[in-house]
Amino acid sequence: DWAVHSRKAVVSTQSTGGIPGFWLTIFRHTAILSDMCMPHDEPILQSLQDIRVSFPENTMGFVLEFVFAENEFFEDRVLTKTYEMKSEPDDQDPMSFDGPEIVGSTGCTINWKKGKNVTEKVVKKKQRMRGGKGQTRIISKTIKEDSFFNFFSPPQMPEDDDDLEDEELEAILTADFEIGQYIRERIVPKAVWYFTNEIGDLESDLDDGETDEDASASSDYGADDIINDNVVANETVTDVQKEECKQQ
Repeated sequence: DWAVHSRKAVVSTQSTGGIPGFWLTIFRHTAILSDMCMPHDEPILQSLQDIRVSFPENTMGFVLEFVFAENEFFEDRVLTKTYEMKSEPDDQDPMSFDGPEIVGSTGCTINWKKGKNVTEKVVKKKQRMRGGKGQTRIISKTIKEDSFFNFFSPPQMPEDDDDLEDEELEAILTADFEIGQYIRERIVPKAVWYFTNEIGDLESDLDDGETDEDASASSDYGADDIINDNVVANETVTDVQKEECKQQ
């Protein structure tokens, strides 16, 4: 598969600098990810070196591994998101079975450095003091902030299916599962095309019946071009100590 070969070639090529903001550029070029990425996330995503998919033994699920260079925001070098899958028909409705599906996800604890947690913010407001005859005081309250890094703190799947009647919770879980599948099946194997923003043309070609190899032949920017120009997605991460985040 040309796309997989291209990505491996780019990621594995040695260089001291790498492509500045390779993965951040991909986030910007991908609607489903750009909607999640806030301005305060971008300086962190500049240090994102790679996104990988691993498949734990004895399970149908998969793990998304986000590998970061050392940065000023958190201590971790690898953030993970684990998706649990099943491939069994529902006893109550076996005819609805449509293949493997995601049934749950687990994020990880991010060890933020002091004052650098972009997933929360402190707001201050006045509060009337009891018995203070109109006197007020300023109190601080920490609230959740929109951020891509909330991706690593997904809501828990209810044990009782009846709880899924909460439409807002169901929508959040569905979106989380769709994003995980999208990153696994499209972003990771075709990262180079997302970086060059050729993915739209590629998908149009595939809709017209072309294969990945046919589409790559007409691509203006292939893996060899990137390597010959001394442009690299990121440094190899063999020296990165793969300490996975503590699972929630």
